[in-house]
Amino acid sequence: MRIVSAAKYAALRAGYERIARDLEAAKKLDAARLATIERLGAERDQRRDRNPDGPVQQPKSPVGDAELRRQLDLARRTIGELQTQLDEMQASHIADTRELHDLRQGVAS
Repeated sequence: MRIVSAAKYAALRAGYERIARDLEAAKKLDAARLATIERLGAERDQRRDRNPDGPVQQPKSPVGDAELRRQLDLARRTIGELQTQLDEMQASHIADTRELHDLRQGVAS
């Protein structure tokens, strides 16, 4: 068995006591934080109980069935008119393209 000097023993003992104090302080801090977390969780639960979040209310559409049918008919007529205009424009484009092609053929000859 080895004998340790009194100075070395005192230094080791002081280091041990410092570490023990730090450990105790860390445990107290941890307990305080845990208590705070539990307290805040309880407060949150109480607030939720006082003001519960209900389901989101979906607003009812003010438009009735007849209005929807009218809008649908109007949309269908508009689509039909636009399709007619598109067909006329495509036919005109094809005719213009053919005429341009014929003119280019005439110039090239």
